Amino acid sequence: MKTARMAAFDFKEIPVLDTARLRLRRISRADCGDWLAAFKSPGAVDWLLDFESSPRLATIQSFVDWADEIFTAETGIRWALTLKPDDRMIGSCGFHLYAQRHQVAEIGYEMHSDYWRRGLMSEAAGAVMRFCFDRLSLHRLEADVTEGNAASAALLQKLGFSLEDVLRERHFWRGGHHNGWLFSLLEPDYRGLVKAGRLA
Repeated sequence: MKTARMAAFDFKEIPVLDTARLRLRRISRADCGDWLAAFKSPGAVDWLLDFESSPRLATIQSFVDWADEIFTAETGIRWALTLKPDDRMIGSCGFHLYAQRHQVAEIGYEMHSDYWRRGLMSEAAGAVMRFCFDRLSLHRLEADVTEGNAASAALLQKLGFSLEDVLRERHFWRGGHHNGWLFSLLEPDYRGLVKAGRLA
């Protein structure tokens, strides 16, 4: 039987992750206005199950609390995405549902639509993937996407994820049941993509 590797990360402090164009940092209450603006941008919540209607400030404040709670519980980190050199939040990316015993977590993300189609989310997600596989010693990273969200599916496939299954009527959202697409990426496949130069 394979012995699970212990994670090197101790969940004492949310680390800052830097990429070529982005800085990923802790989300604070001071970010609520910018995060709300991201969610209110055209198309940003079209496929997000968190919203049954237009985003409200109270909901965003609860998201900040959630980000703190999952870190305290050692089940995830949600980073604010900021475009260098500006410190203003333009979206978020991170992992949740982290289970150390099973070496598995789920990735999630969103971004203000003004910044779409620049490769920024690929950059951010790549940084989170590196953290998950290198610092948490994950074996499997998952993504649950609402069926029909072609942009998110394309992003995941670009990052090496495979469509694993269709979760039939997995989500009740906006008055009806919706299928989910389950994507996954395993650590050996991730290492292969890095070695081949497909991921930074």
